[in-house]
This record gives sequence, C-alpha cells and structure tokens, in this order.
Amino acid sequence: MTERKKFKFTPVEKKYLTFNSKDVRTDLTRWDLANRMSLSSFSYSEHFKDYQAKDFVMDFFTDPNVQQSLKVFSSSRQELVTWGSHEVKEVQSELVPCSITSMDFFDRLTRPGLVREMGAIYKCLDEDIDGFLVADELHKMILSEESDHWDVYNEEERSEFLFLLFKLLVLGGPVCQYDDSIERYLEVSKALYKEFITVQKNAETKAIEIASRVLKASAWDGEICWFPGDDH
Repeated sequence: MTERKKFKFTPVEKKYLTFNSKDVRTDLTRWDLANRMSLSSFSYSEHFKDYQAKDFVMDFFTDPNVQQSLKVFSSSRQELVTWGSHEVKEVQSELVPCSITSMDFFDRLTRPGLVREMGAIYKCLDEDIDGFLVADELHKMILSEESDHWDVYNEEERSEFLFLLFKLLVLGGPVCQYDDSIERYLEVSKALYKEFITVQKNAETKAIEIASRVLKASAWDGEICWFPGDDH
C-alpha cells in the first residue's frame, strides 16, 4: 500500500486588518475575547480534499512549523501561549458548513419579544444556562431550546460557520460585558466573516459562492486535550 503524502505547513504573514483594527479590538475586549483569540495563517503542500480532513488535522498539529508558531489560550495562565511540542495521539476533525453569503440570514432576529426594529434586545429574567448568566432573549435563543424563539433557526442553520461566529461574539468570555443592542454583534460578525472566508463567482450561474473550507479541530495526547486549550 502506497504511503500517503503528509501535508507540510509553512507560516504565512497575514495582517488581518479587520481583526486587528481599533474598533474591533475594542469590541472584542468588551466581550472578553481579545486576549482569548489568535489568528495564524499557514500554506500547505498538498491539494486538500474533504475526506482527508482527519489526516490534514493530524499533520497540522504535528508539524514543527505549526508547533513553534501557533498560539492557544491557556486557562490556567489566562493568556495566549505558543502551542509548543506535544505528543499528539488523537485528533478530531469536523467540516463546518459555510454557505451563507448574505447578512439577510439575521433579518429574522427582528421580531416581537426578541430584537426590536431599532436593534434593542429584549430583556428577560436572569437565569443560568450552561454556565452563562442569561439576561436577555437573544442569549436565551442561542442557548436554550426552552426559548420561545429557538425555532428562528433550525439545527442545520445553527451549525453554519456564520452563526457560530455570531454565537461566539454574543456569548463572549467569562467576564463579557453584554451589549443592549444587536448592532455591533452583527457588524463585527459580518466584518470578520468577510476577512476569514474566500468567495468566488460560479461561472455558469454567476452566483457568489464560498470557496473556503472550515474545519473544527481538536488534538489529544490520549488524556489531555491540548487544543483548543490546555484546560478544555
């Protein structure tokens, strides 16, 4: 049996102008995400196909170039640290759907009891849901099937990369300062989404399509999950 060619990775300098802009950094700081998120870019040697996702992720986490430059958040140290050299025995990979090409996807959030026409988010009685202090209907819609608005998005839509990005910004970190309006959540979601993905025009239909592949990945040494974080 022919041995497969391993993917090899090389760090690529990319400035991520939106992610590092003053306005977005201010928002991420308010949401307790600025010091918990890091972006890195790498080129890779072989043509990637979806069925190779697990091999791709294994090669990524065991590549010396990745280990020397990838940043991860350490809960114990409360800061971003270099991934470093870890023995990776197991990885998990999942292709994340990424097909939304318009922010019209979020128009349905404007409805009685959830978000007002001018963007204000309806409040609710405080309650703890999955470790989050929920004080408004938007957070409740994202976290709880008991929400009156859970059915605004179905399971497939909730798995979309854009929805997951929006969810991350809304929920934030442990000391997140929640916004009373949905405006910045949507604006930052849109800006980062555009910076993270690549689009192309279908030659036949002329429709805009997303060319990027999004992977959710984790790496284990058998017992400890080293990525996405040492305490996750």
